[in-house]
Amino acid sequence: MAAVFLACFPILLILLLLFVGRLSAWKAGLAGVFAAAGLALFVPYFETPIGKLYTAAVKGALTTSLVAYVIFFGILLFHLMNVSGVMQSIASYIAHSTKDPIRQVLLLAVGFSPLVESSSGFGIAVIVLAPILISLGFDRFRAVLIALVSLSAVPWGSLAMGTIIGASLGNIPADKLGTGSALLSLPTFFYFALLIVYLAGGWSGVKRRFWETLLVSGVCGLSVWGANRYVSVELAGVFGSMAAIGAELLCIRFTAERAGYEKRAAEAELSAAKETLPGGERGSGIAKTFSPYLILITLLLLSRLIAPVEAFLQSRLVLSLPAYGFSLPLLYSPGFFLGVTCLLTCFLFSLGKGKVIKSLRSTFVQATPVIGSTLFYVVLSEMMAAASMTDTLAHAAAALFGGAFLFVSPLIGGLGGFLTGSNTGSNAMFIKLQTQTAIQLGISPELVAYGQNTASSHSMMASPSRVLLGVTVGDVKEREHEMLKKITLITLGTICLVVLGLGAIALFSE
Repeated sequence: MAAVFLACFPILLILLLLFVGRLSAWKAGLAGVFAAAGLALFVPYFETPIGKLYTAAVKGALTTSLVAYVIFFGILLFHLMNVSGVMQSIASYIAHSTKDPIRQVLLLAVGFSPLVESSSGFGIAVIVLAPILISLGFDRFRAVLIALVSLSAVPWGSLAMGTIIGASLGNIPADKLGTGSALLSLPTFFYFALLIVYLAGGWSGVKRRFWETLLVSGVCGLSVWGANRYVSVELAGVFGSMAAIGAELLCIRFTAERAGYEKRAAEAELSAAKETLPGGERGSGIAKTFSPYLILITLLLLSRLIAPVEAFLQSRLVLSLPAYGFSLPLLYSPGFFLGVTCLLTCFLFSLGKGKVIKSLRSTFVQATPVIGSTLFYVVLSEMMAAASMTDTLAHAAAALFGGAFLFVSPLIGGLGGFLTGSNTGSNAMFIKLQTQTAIQLGISPELVAYGQNTASSHSMMASPSRVLLGVTVGDVKEREHEMLKKITLITLGTICLVVLGLGAIALFSE
């Protein structure tokens, strides 16, 4: 019993520091690393040679470098597009496609927000979406809540880095983890879309746009699943969001003759008057406006679908350290293509030196704590595994929960996502423990990993750090507690759907 408590101590310490001490994720992660190292060096249960701990720390740092490569350029792309006015142009185009607030949120929250999250990640979509919704006339509190719920594609955020790291730590193929997570997310896409429509227009809006909501969310979910299964896990979120935007624009086009009726109904559903977006002119062509995303998609597709290109990129400029099982093909990583897209964005939109420097500064400020927290959680995971703490906890969890562990695993993943505010951080903390426990019980480790990855991703929207970000952007900080309560209830509903989905998959796979 003492061994189990001590093995839990680094994780319990992190939870305590995050939830009670209100420390930032990277500070809590650093404390967890020191706690794990101290236990491994000085407690007889886990006594581990310092050389083995050093190797674990290096492996964790090398794994984090894969993430950092993508995170840095993903956040930089957002800032470059923001200072160039591209984000505002895209928002203006979408907002002016329809005057119906329900359709606006379907375009923005179900379509556009996952696109931003998939390319940049880490809640940046909230920063983009909340001000747009406020400028369209939505109540500030409601706008922030919609923006938080729109974080529906987190398993594929930052070109699926959290999922890829989870796959690496859990010894599961990335495409398999991505496909399984997409399958579990099919009902959650509809759940989030329905909530977004309800928040925008109440029950009358849901009744009026139910089938359209089902269509758009279904297209998004199925496109994400198809991209994971047949194309690339990195591109799945981008494909899903583009497909959702296309489906909603087609709905708007084919029902244009009813615009007069829809306008009256929309005005009745939204009390606040509509306002034109600042700088809402169309500017340059829409193709050029979307060009950074189109360039990124094209480059990634060429590198993943054309075998000679894929082989060339995987064999050139490869950083390899066999002793640590590490390999980073610099030209094949999504980070390289994000970097190329950033460079082309600077040329396409003629960004001056001042704007580029401003973007780089903003990127360093935003990316440093994200990369730091990821580093500490991954190093913690490697250290706990090296010191047999993960094995100890896996045996204890197997004895405690038995076959019911399959349905407990999403709760563990959800807790990790809620507290760390990161799918990557949650997977680094828990996925190795979860898969090892599953093996102990004879349960499919893939199924448990699906639940961990999906639940942790969809719980991120309720993370106190994400809620604070949202209420700060929306200027409703005095209602932070109310926002946290509402989004937590929504997240609990999501976890219930994930648990039911796991049960259904387990039933039909027998």
